[in-house]
Amino acid sequence: MKLQQAYFSESNKAGGWELIGYAAPNNGATTNFAYGIGAIGVQASTDLNTTGKVGWTAQNLTNLNECQGTSNATAKNESTTAQWKVTVKAGSNVADVAFDAVATGAGCIALTPSFDKIGK
Repeated sequence: MKLQQAYFSESNKAGGWELIGYAAPNNGATTNFAYGIGAIGVQASTDLNTTGKVGWTAQNLTNLNECQGTSNATAKNESTTAQWKVTVKAGSNVADVAFDAVATGAGCIALTPSFDKIGK
């Protein structure tokens, strides 16, 4: 979130992973997770509104306790079924960016109970 905030303060836009200097673990794919770019391309930059755009997702590839895995997830692709998402949106101050972090699925929420506190 700090990288996105720094990029936003310089350009007044949200930036993709490469533009903000973020690299997902193991190029976006680990043993258990695939990390996705969301709706902002890795080299893209976009204006924000109060609805925002998904800037990061994580999807588990295997079952983790009661959190169901998805075997067809691929690294760096936008996933609409990802269990963890961070949306980047315009903040209340014109010079600020805000974040909404959401985990879905009861078993997945239990794995990361404070995930929704990111950016708050």
